[in-house]
Amino acid sequence: MDVERYADAAAQALGLPLAPEHRPGVVRYLQMVAQMAPRVMDFSLSPAVESGNAFRPLGPEDLSSPDGDGTQGAGS
Repeated sequence: MDVERYADAAAQALGLPLAPEHRPGVVRYLQMVAQMAPRVMDFSLSPAVESGNAFRPLGPEDLSSPDGDGTQGAGS
C-alpha cells in the first residue's frame, strides 16, 4: 500500500485540506495503522460479541474525572 498516495487521495475525497507541514505526520500515522491492522483483523471474536452502538471520543478533561468517564458521579 502506498500510504502517501492514500493520504492524499483520502484527504481529497473527504474535502479535507492537508497542510504540507501535517502530511509527514499523517503518513507516519497511516504507516503505523497499516502495521497494526493484521493483528486486529486476526483477533478472533465469538459470535456472541457485539460492537458498541456508539463511539464517544474522550478528551483530557474527561480522563481527569473521578469516574474516568467525564461525569462527577451519580450525585452531581
